[in-house]
Amino acid sequence: MKIVHLSDPHLSRQFYREHLKSFKILLRSILERGCDHLIITGDLVSTADEDDYLLAREILGSMGLLDSRKLTVVPGNHDIFGGPHRATDVLSFPQHIRSVDYERHLDQFQRVFRETFDNAVPFGRVSLFPFAKRVGPYSVIGLNSVPPWSLSKNPLGTNGMLNQEHLDGLAHMREEGILKGTIPIVALHHHFNDYKPESGPPTWWTKIEANTMRMRERKKALRLFTTLGVRYVLHGHIHRNELYQRNETTLLNGAGAVCDDPIEYLKYNELIYQNGSVQVRMNLLPIPYQKSSTAIARTRLRYSLPVVESPLPANRPL
Repeated sequence: MKIVHLSDPHLSRQFYREHLKSFKILLRSILERGCDHLIITGDLVSTADEDDYLLAREILGSMGLLDSRKLTVVPGNHDIFGGPHRATDVLSFPQHIRSVDYERHLDQFQRVFRETFDNAVPFGRVSLFPFAKRVGPYSVIGLNSVPPWSLSKNPLGTNGMLNQEHLDGLAHMREEGILKGTIPIVALHHHFNDYKPESGPPTWWTKIEANTMRMRERKKALRLFTTLGVRYVLHGHIHRNELYQRNETTLLNGAGAVCDDPIEYLKYNELIYQNGSVQVRMNLLPIPYQKSSTAIARTRLRYSLPVVESPLPANRPL
């Protein structure tokens, strides 16, 4: 039984057409290599526009994946709030996010991918989340870690947190014993490690990012997962693929699947159940990220400039 995990494809026909190409290539490669169930942990789209949602639905449907037995999805912050994509958006986004209709966008997410929730058992009082879904020997616990906008706790819509409805729902799962005899897996969007710059000491900007891209009360959440017998947590948000440990819990970040990871190749995580045990690994495909025409032009310009004409010191790259 093989579960494949990826995250943050950020599909957008307007802004990231190269992501569409990378996502399609990655999905075809995954299906060719064998996949019993695919889990995508948020930021399927980048703008939260319905057109991009329908585009994501079209791609998944064309590959036969719009089926609860084959696919599990949970929302990310871009699926609800969108995000700034141009330099001019950076200044206007903090004001724009206040007007986002959180409930409407969450409902849109659930409606567009409705087939993937067919056999999910909801444990929320008023929401689909949290839910539990049986997938072979696993119980997949789907969480919505994207809280509504808050000036003090979520000013840019990028922080994560599990609300009281989630905490009560997870406790109810434990009391009902619905996870007994299975291997519980948590699927949510936000990460449980510290946000750090790729290189060098933290700057004022990376410190701002660290405080606006974090999972709040993450230790409390991990303790609760432990009481449920959860050994594996799948997430995204920080754009890189990595496997790491928090006590007895193995966490898999799949957000570098199609973009932004320092290793610029398509990749995905997988959990393979065989003979009563689970093997976890990251697969790196020999296929580079698809580049936009702008990025290709920038790269060509960089390597076509003669070094002798550069005002930079000889030991500094252009």
